[in-house]
Amino acid sequence: MVPTPGREAVLSDSPPSSVHIYYVPWLIPTWARAQAWWNVILVKKGVGLTEGLLAHELAHVLQWRSLGVFHFLFHYACSFIRHGYEGHPLEMAARSAETDDYYLKWAREILKSGEKT
Repeated sequence: MVPTPGREAVLSDSPPSSVHIYYVPWLIPTWARAQAWWNVILVKKGVGLTEGLLAHELAHVLQWRSLGVFHFLFHYACSFIRHGYEGHPLEMAARSAETDDYYLKWAREILKSGEKT
């Protein structure tokens, strides 16, 4: 099952282990501002990491963890071919995370701590 932003989730129940954030000048497609790979979030150098963008990528982190590497990559590729980016189920869930209290709170805590991990 693909995790979607859940109102039932409580942040104090501790979000899954650490997330590592790296600012990189490459590795990210030209059309993207950031990209999640398991528990690593790559942010394009020069892009401001907002709460909304981080919440979006945190949703992908949970998707990776829920599906596992092989299933995430397979599902992402097949759905991208079938639905494109805008209609992609994993992307639609991540876009809804941009306004979800659980993900935004998690993003705020990361940004406030100033930690990259």
